[in-house]
Amino acid sequence: MIRLALLPILLAASLSAAAADAVSTVGSVTENNGLSKNGWLLVRTPSILRVTGSEQVTPDLRQALEQYDRLQELPDIDPAIRAEALRRSADLRIRLAESGSTMDAAELGKAVQAYRRLLAEQPDYVRADRVLYQLARASEMLGDEAQAIASLRRLGQEHPQSVRRADAQFRAAELLYRDRRYAEAETQYREVVALGTKTPLLEPAQYKYAWSLLQQSKHEQALPVFIAVLERELPPGELSDPRAALAAVRSGRAELAGDALRGAGLSLAALGGGPALNRQFAQAGEPRFAALLHAALGQQLIEKRRYTDAAGSYLAFIERHPRHALAPGFQRQAIAAYERGGFTEPLVAAKETYVRDYAPGSAYWAGAAPPAEVQAQVRRDIEELGRHYQAGAQRAAAGPLRQAQFLKAADWYGRWLGLYPQDAQAPAIHLMMADALLDGGRAGEAAAQYARIAYDYPPHARSGEAAYAAVQAWQQAAANPAGRSAALRESVAASLRLAERYPQHPQRFTVLARAAGDLYELGDHAQAVAQAQRVLDGASQLPPELARSVLGIVADARYAQKQYADAESAYTALLQRIPAGDAARQATVEQLAASIYRQAEAARAAGDLRAAAAAFQRVGRAAPEAGIRATADYDAAAALMALQDWPQAQAALESFRQRYPQQALLPEVDHKLAVAYQKGNRPAQAADVYARIAARADETAALRRDAAWLAAELYGEARMPPASQRAYEDYLARYPQPLEAAQQARRRLADLARDDAPRYQRWLGELVDADARGGSARTPQTRLLAAQASLELGRIEAARARELALRMPVEKTLPARKAATERAVAGLNRAASYGFADVTTAATYDIGGVWRDFGRALLASERPRELQGEAREEYELLLEEQAYPFEEKAIQAHEMNLQRLRQGLWNESIRRSSWALAELAPARYGKLDQRETNYEAPLR
Repeated sequence: MIRLALLPILLAASLSAAAADAVSTVGSVTENNGLSKNGWLLVRTPSILRVTGSEQVTPDLRQALEQYDRLQELPDIDPAIRAEALRRSADLRIRLAESGSTMDAAELGKAVQAYRRLLAEQPDYVRADRVLYQLARASEMLGDEAQAIASLRRLGQEHPQSVRRADAQFRAAELLYRDRRYAEAETQYREVVALGTKTPLLEPAQYKYAWSLLQQSKHEQALPVFIAVLERELPPGELSDPRAALAAVRSGRAELAGDALRGAGLSLAALGGGPALNRQFAQAGEPRFAALLHAALGQQLIEKRRYTDAAGSYLAFIERHPRHALAPGFQRQAIAAYERGGFTEPLVAAKETYVRDYAPGSAYWAGAAPPAEVQAQVRRDIEELGRHYQAGAQRAAAGPLRQAQFLKAADWYGRWLGLYPQDAQAPAIHLMMADALLDGGRAGEAAAQYARIAYDYPPHARSGEAAYAAVQAWQQAAANPAGRSAALRESVAASLRLAERYPQHPQRFTVLARAAGDLYELGDHAQAVAQAQRVLDGASQLPPELARSVLGIVADARYAQKQYADAESAYTALLQRIPAGDAARQATVEQLAASIYRQAEAARAAGDLRAAAAAFQRVGRAAPEAGIRATADYDAAAALMALQDWPQAQAALESFRQRYPQQALLPEVDHKLAVAYQKGNRPAQAADVYARIAARADETAALRRDAAWLAAELYGEARMPPASQRAYEDYLARYPQPLEAAQQARRRLADLARDDAPRYQRWLGELVDADARGGSARTPQTRLLAAQASLELGRIEAARARELALRMPVEKTLPARKAATERAVAGLNRAASYGFADVTTAATYDIGGVWRDFGRALLASERPRELQGEAREEYELLLEEQAYPFEEKAIQAHEMNLQRLRQGLWNESIRRSSWALAELAPARYGKLDQRETNYEAPLR
């Protein structure tokens, strides 16, 4: 009974549902990418019961829902009916939720539970695909997108023949895409696309499939899909303008086509831009809208400020289609992209390519004339390229790179002239070309171009300027030593040509003056004077600088012609035009001095030394500031020295020293001055000069030593003992070697100190000591000087001994006298030991004298006063006995001298010894004086 009671309600609900909506198909419900309102297909519930008609019943969805819920819980209910009740109750809950009725999440949850219960209880439920679809719908309404996606994917997998399969997979893909699960979305979209035209969702699925690939950076896979979308959506025919193409798309499809074009651009940009597009075309074939893709990609990259990539897109099209009608325009687009990005180098390269490929006469035009727009652009580009390279070179540092830039500029200007030779702007462009050649180091070529500008064009505003520039260019070319002479000749010719063609040119006399200077340099002195005179005669009043320049050329030419007197006159006149302080004045002074100096040299060469000296001295009077004056003054002194005019030579040399205290010739001047003083009998002054020479560090050591010696000698000659002494002492301090000269200096110092006993003895002692230390440096002369010094020292000791009188008490004074005597004898023996006959004999004689003096001192000693008579006599005898041995020693010493007669010696000391012997021992030697004249005979 319960089951029968429910039948009217179920029938009413079923009929109301059927009356409300007709049964739908996928095709009829697809709206907005194939979805119904809110993106879902409306799934209707067809009746499974056979009913009979009744009166119209007002539908009450909530009442029906309650009945379905109660029906589900009936015991022993038919499973099929339970399944229908579960599905219908769930469907009604979704419907109520969508209708805006108060239906909370709990009710939607019941719908989800019902669908799940149904699927669990009826695994083979015939409408399971519909249940899964509605389950996904309810899950999404509850915000459980994961469950919705799972249900939709299950539908597609378990019910591949379902009419809802495409809808489910597309909806799953959409949810996955929204959740940024692009790889999973890609799979779902791809399966929908694989259905092809079987589903109305093909187009949106294909579109979203491409974007899911793009989102994963699968650009190589996405690109052909986008191209396929564009192939379908774009209007027919070859397309190149993105805006025009999109404007012609079917109504309502422009946005999709635009997005597809944008997506293709993004993939291409990621793959490398234009080259990637070419690779795609090479692999898959080129679509009819290839130019459109290149253009769109370029625009898109420009919007992203990827200017070089944008240019690459345009250039890639040209690379694939170099003869295409759009190629020039695409090249301009690339140029514009580089320009917008501020990329100078690629911009310049692109312009160069444009000129090369699309200039009149290029292969692209195949003999046809380019459009006026292209011709105008080529003309602008060539000029801009020339200006670019010229400006860049002007900013660059000097060097090969800078010159190369200038030459590139000249080449572009040359191309411009080749295309537009008759253009009114040709002279100006030609001038820029010549300037670039000049700055690029091609001065000769530049000069030739300046000449063409000046003389080959009809007269124009810059003709004279170009003529003058030709002269300047040849001057610059002349800076190269290898071709200087040829360049100077060309410069002279260009100068004369300017003077003839442009007689009113403001630089006419300037270039003629320069030509005169160039002729002078080329050695054509006569023509140099002629052109200089042309300048002087051609103008009533020349600028001071120009007049000076021309006069200078005349003077220099006369000098070069060895017309020195005329040159002197010309330089003198030129100096009158040069104010004091002017930098050019000194050079002119030098030339004036040189002109006079050459005249002096000529007189000297002719043997007229007096005239030569006068001319040399005239240099100083005429050009006192000349650098050559010192040389001239020196040469004047040298001439006077050669004339042996000692007073004049001395005056000239003294003046030189005062005037040039730092002059390099000063040492030579001192050498000559010393000689002049010596020859002029002025030893003191000569000594001063030699002392100066000796103190000069840059003289040779030998010269300094000799000068020091001469200074000392000349001070002595001038009777200036203190100065002579200082000079010898200085000599010894600086030149202890060679020993012989040093010993001579000590000898001189000893001689100078004779009146100063301590100093005299010190120098005598140093003579002896220096020789003793001399070692291998000793010579016979050094030994002789030492022997003589020893002799003198011994004599000094002997004199001291003689001064010691024996006074009472004798026992106190005798030891001192005896010691002094022994010292004297020792010193004299030392002198004798050197072995020089004169010294040895003199020392021997003096030894005899010392002993004799000692004996006599004993005899003459003071007697004790208390001694008288016999005691005194005994004392006297005692003294005689004491003195006798010393007299014997004296005799022995003199005898030793006398024995040297057997050696063939005879001198004053031996003579004096013979006299002493005659006095000391008259019995033996009393007649010796009779044989003085026969001293060579041997003694018997």
